[in-house]
Amino acid sequence: MILAKPNHIKIYGHRGARGDLPENTLDSFRYLFENKIRAYETDILLTKDLVPVVNHDFRLNPALTKDAQGNWIEDNDIKIFDLTYEELSKFKVGSIDKKSKYGKRFDNQKSLGEMNIPKLSELLELTSNNISDDLIINLEIKSTPVEDNLTPPPNVMTRLIIDEVNKTELKNKVMYSSFDWRILREIKKIDSKISRAYLTSELKGKIYDKSPWLDFMPLYDSDSRELPRLIKTLGGEAWHPKSKDIDKDMVRISHEEGLSVNVWTVNEKYEMLRMIEYGVDGIMTDYPLRLKKLCEEEGVNWF
Repeated sequence: MILAKPNHIKIYGHRGARGDLPENTLDSFRYLFENKIRAYETDILLTKDLVPVVNHDFRLNPALTKDAQGNWIEDNDIKIFDLTYEELSKFKVGSIDKKSKYGKRFDNQKSLGEMNIPKLSELLELTSNNISDDLIINLEIKSTPVEDNLTPPPNVMTRLIIDEVNKTELKNKVMYSSFDWRILREIKKIDSKISRAYLTSELKGKIYDKSPWLDFMPLYDSDSRELPRLIKTLGGEAWHPKSKDIDKDMVRISHEEGLSVNVWTVNEKYEMLRMIEYGVDGIMTDYPLRLKKLCEEEGVNWF
């Protein structure tokens, strides 16, 4: 798996192509492949009966989810981990409530009608039918060290997801990421050669000395410049920071450490151009076709 190419940008469709089509639906990922986008980022959780599913939030999002009667749900505390996959399948996604605060962010998103939350196995099957040399699958394993009963323990969760991937021919195309670095430690225990990317966000208050999000690692640099070196010592291949948390010097430090830098979530053209100028390796965006067009207009190589 090639994570970076000199003087190239890797375009990652974020949750498929959230700006254009409903997030984390099979059609959203299919849309990427139809438009020659060869990388995506998506989120994995587990149901009560331990089925890996493609969904970002620990709880069903009322702005994205309808009940069996076709009504937007009102309960914002329906946990994925409290439902079997059969129970989860009674809820439908495939559109966004344009009247909601969340929906107003994506007012041009097309509706796909009623769809089930996909199993990871279904997404991997779709991906297997669109495999290419430049394919990268970034699976973010959703986990939290600060709230209980939202997922299985990290060691159980990682094993189940990796086993699902290993049923396919895609194991060498997958990079695992997480904000919860315990997950990445458990993956390393399973196989230190598995590609791991370390997610960070200063905005969410997760980066500080011995933070549970950083698996209690010591951190002394207040402006996070120590992060690339720490990630390298942990055996990471990539750093996935929020785009607003970095500068050109931090990208340079990361590259000196041999880390790829893939930033999230970059949607505006001026921000895309700034990340390109910084020399990042990959950009995760809700609008991958917008980034593709910009690269072509600006003479920027992408893959």
